[in-house]
Amino acid sequence: MGRKRRTEITVETNRVLVIRQHRSSVRAWCEACGKHVKMVTAEQAAAVAGVSTRTIYRWAEAEKVHFTETPEGSLLICLNSLTGGE
Repeated sequence: MGRKRRTEITVETNRVLVIRQHRSSVRAWCEACGKHVKMVTAEQAAAVAGVSTRTIYRWAEAEKVHFTETPEGSLLICLNSLTGGE
């Protein structure tokens, strides 16, 4: 009988995250990090994390990401806590 041939294929992927500085982005004090960090909106955070905006709000409620609220009531997410850079 003949020999069976086996081919093994390995696939490696990399994720590149590009965040462009917009006028809507803010550097603000993060209590949890103890320093000034870049803060992004919930919508921007969702795009960075590849999840829904609702998931970002859930993470904030569960304190999985650092956040602050603006005087207008908008949520700003600490980019360091979102990307694991803290």
